[in-house]
Amino acid sequence: MRSLVPCLATGRCLMLLALAAGSAFAQAQAQTSGPFLISDAEWREERATPAPPSPRFSPSPGAPRLELLQPRPGPELLPSPIDIQLRWNAEGEARIEPQSLRIRYGWMGLDITQRVLAQAEVTSEGLRIRKAALPSGEHKLSVEIADSMQRVGRRQFEVKVQAAP
Repeated sequence: MRSLVPCLATGRCLMLLALAAGSAFAQAQAQTSGPFLISDAEWREERATPAPPSPRFSPSPGAPRLELLQPRPGPELLPSPIDIQLRWNAEGEARIEPQSLRIRYGWMGLDITQRVLAQAEVTSEGLRIRKAALPSGEHKLSVEIADSMQRVGRRQFEVKVQAAP
């Protein structure tokens, strides 16, 4: 990964980064034994790789609003597995398009949408995951959803998890 850092600064190695991330994802998935949203190996790789500057996200006017209902925001350490619940609302005449849901993990943006969908209840009103298993540590998730007018709303949140003994 260190050999990619200078290349990332110039923006010419996005394909190599995608291939490396895909390889790491495949290896981590093979090591996962259970319904983890993020494997321990993925978490370690995310923590070991320095984050690039974060691009600013500006939602479109009238974009869906996402609200984290569970877990409650705060600094406390949560026991794994955890329940996650989000609610979203469209503006005006627009409707939420549940099939547009995208969930990414960490600054690398590992797409975990399919893993979440395998465990979650998703409706036009929100998302609920019961007993989402995460390894001990800090986890950053980014959730995006679009409405029928193609406006995208995004919510990022972090949770601190302590795995069950």
